Amino acid sequence: MAETRRHPETGKLLTRGERPQLVTLDPVSRTVLVPGWYHDDDSDSIHSGEDLKISDAVFQQLKAK
Repeated sequence: MAETRRHPETGKLLTRGERPQLVTLDPVSRTVLVPGWYHDDDSDSIHSGEDLKISDAVFQQLKAK
């Protein structure tokens, strides 16, 4: 059974998972899978600092290039 929780503002049911996120630093982009709590319609999501470390690391890699 998947982990679920309610969004604190909308009350929508969120499920723990990963979704693709595009990280861009013109002219270069990379797509990474970011863990978090997501709604089925992609309207609401919640991320912890730990969840965002992946996209932050990719941004820093792009910045270093």
